[in-house]
Amino acid sequence: MSFYETLYIVDPNLENKVLEKTISEIGKELEKTKAKIINHRIWGKKKLAYSIDRQKYGSYIIMQFEGGDQEKMHEYETWMRLNNSVLRHMTVLLYEKPQVYSEEKEPEKSQSDTDLKNADQKNSDSEANLPGKDKLSSSKNQEDSSVDDPNKNLNKEVD
Repeated sequence: MSFYETLYIVDPNLENKVLEKTISEIGKELEKTKAKIINHRIWGKKKLAYSIDRQKYGSYIIMQFEGGDQEKMHEYETWMRLNNSVLRHMTVLLYEKPQVYSEEKEPEKSQSDTDLKNADQKNSDSEANLPGKDKLSSSKNQEDSSVDDPNKNLNKEVD
């Protein structure tokens, strides 16, 4: 079975109810072709590369589906071109079945995560308070500066 993806752009000034109505209308029209919709979601408002019908922005909607009757798909494409609410659309063939999209929620922070962060912070604080740490880091900085400029040591020897 073939899998397809249609990306279409609608007017960004549409209210949510009108936008939802448009999305459901397009979904119903696609189902007439006996296609099975896998994902159909709003991708977001984005700036267009060039203005379309005096619009600089558009609401992008992505729809992934399993192919239906090919003869009816031509009718669907014609219907999409004639639909006034759709500024542009493009349908492409997918190589593999798309995964079902689900909104990701931010994972809740557990007590153990907070304990690990506190332990890491205590370890870094205790290392900073070690005696002789400053002497070690300052001697290392002097060594690093001589490595950066090898001619610096040569000039001292010549004088």
